[in-house]
Amino acid sequence: MNIFDTPCQAAGPRLHVFQQEGGWHWGITIERSTGGGFKVIAYSEHTFPDEDEAQNDGDRALVNLSDLS
Repeated sequence: MNIFDTPCQAAGPRLHVFQQEGGWHWGITIERSTGGGFKVIAYSEHTFPDEDEAQNDGDRALVNLSDLS
């Protein structure tokens, strides 16, 4: 998934899974209230060997984040 290929969704955190430096990572963003763009509010410190593992871990983090609200 690429944040530039997906339509913007108003409100709420969004999960992004991407490949970087030979492994897979995830990041969670929210829309900035002023000036446009996105703000990273959480990310994986662990490098995952495949996209599915990063997606699953990111999904868990997103659920845990919503449970805190």
